Amino acid sequence: MKIQSGTIAAFLTAALAVSASGVDGATSDVVSGSTSRLPMGLSEVITDLEAEGAGRIATCAFMSSRSVPRGRRSALFRSLFGVTGDGEEDHQVEDGSTTAFGKRMGEDGAGTANGDDDEESGVGVVVANTCGRRSVAEVAASVQACGGSVVYVADPNDLDRGEGLFDVLAPAVERYLASCADDGEGELGSLGQAERKSALLVVLEGGSAAEMAAARSKFEAAAAVMLSSIVQPEGKRCKALQEVFDRVEYVPSTVAVHELLCEMGGSGTDPATAACAVSSAVTDLEKSGMAASCGLAKPVDLAAARRLGDASHNALKFVMSTVEQATTAEDGSSAQLVPDFGALCDAAVKRAMEDFDAQAGSLTKKSAVAKRIRRDLLEEVYAELADLYDIQLKELRSATFGSFRKGLSQLRLGPNLPDEMNRVVTESVAAFVSQAKKLRAHGRGVSLSWSASDAAASDFRRELKEFSTDRLNKARVEGKFRPAPRKGVAIGLHWLLPKPFGNDYRQDPWNVHAKDNLVYTPPDKITDVSKADVKTGDWRKSVVPNPTGSEMIYLQ
Repeated sequence: MKIQSGTIAAFLTAALAVSASGVDGATSDVVSGSTSRLPMGLSEVITDLEAEGAGRIATCAFMSSRSVPRGRRSALFRSLFGVTGDGEEDHQVEDGSTTAFGKRMGEDGAGTANGDDDEESGVGVVVANTCGRRSVAEVAASVQACGGSVVYVADPNDLDRGEGLFDVLAPAVERYLASCADDGEGELGSLGQAERKSALLVVLEGGSAAEMAAARSKFEAAAAVMLSSIVQPEGKRCKALQEVFDRVEYVPSTVAVHELLCEMGGSGTDPATAACAVSSAVTDLEKSGMAASCGLAKPVDLAAARRLGDASHNALKFVMSTVEQATTAEDGSSAQLVPDFGALCDAAVKRAMEDFDAQAGSLTKKSAVAKRIRRDLLEEVYAELADLYDIQLKELRSATFGSFRKGLSQLRLGPNLPDEMNRVVTESVAAFVSQAKKLRAHGRGVSLSWSASDAAASDFRRELKEFSTDRLNKARVEGKFRPAPRKGVAIGLHWLLPKPFGNDYRQDPWNVHAKDNLVYTPPDKITDVSKADVKTGDWRKSVVPNPTGSEMIYLQ
């Protein structure tokens, strides 16, 4: 596989040039969207783009790491590909429902991305949305159908932890490498697909060069570990991403990715070749599912892939529909708080896994593919439930804040009002922490990527403190609250005591030779002067040249 290297600076320069002038000076518009199952939905979009006159088509799969929130992912799904909502067909692009959409880059008379003048003008960009409720097999097949071109969003938390980065990308790389090693019709190793160049565009958070470099280093280190553990075709193993993809670039989240795909040489192909790759990926998916991507050909693995693909999809759909129905108000307009949300999630997952195991039968004991599909299903279910958990935390925070305000309204305006308000704050935070524990699921043997409630509790405490302080200041300004006056400190000094704070021996020199021990009290309150030191007399000049009240020498 030919390796092309690029730098971030050169890549961003190309991005700025494209942003200023477009592709050959043209605009881009969404042509169509599809809600069909991947990768079949790509064929519909490719056909629509070809009908609109797109002579070359660049395809890519949009993916994200585990901890990317649904809201952030939805925003990036539109912004990275220039979907502003102003176009006539922009409504067809919606994360969660849209599986694929296409944009036409260029108007009549424009050339291709490579500058050639074809009979059909314009370049089309087809994006497969592999995020959300997609099985691992569908994601891997979509990457294969896109010729190995991937736009991947890496979450900073996953980069720091080194987990959740390759839950679906690793199986997709396996499938892609297996397809590259196959020279069958439509496969990426065939002559018809030879001109296609794969690309991995990693979208990172952070604007400075240092932040981008640090994130890139973390991602490449984790990728090296991933490549050493996956199944690869016989021969030389790929140890770095640059050996898997023809081009690997790291870009910030503000870059127009669809324009960069058009600028990259070899990333586009004619509609017929793109459609042929989709057809081949669909065939492989229907025949062997995940077994094809893992290079497994055992009959039990093939049976597991065929039987459990739909079972996994149905189990995920059952859990999400059950939990969403329970957490949605009756009118369907907003979310509602479910006090035992964690138990609800565990119960729904348990029911779905029981149905899954019933359909799997003995396959989960005999087939490695079946075990992997089951494990991926559990992780995917709880990853999707994490978004609903965040919504429940917000609802709990809102409900607890309402109870807090009600508690403040019942306090009497008196001298002890600040202490009473602090007591209500403490009780409200304790109630929030106690209830938040019930919102978190146990996980059934998988590591949850749900956000910790400790950070939410700390932020909630800060909000309550600020609110109570504002209310107290407002009551003080309006004259409704007056703090109790502080009690004075009384100091009595008898007039017959000429030295009420003590007596320094040097003010009474006749007491120097008194038959008693002189004690020097230094700042550390520890050191005492021994009899031998007193007899020498030298210590008085060097230790206490100018004693203060707390460092005087007294008779015992």
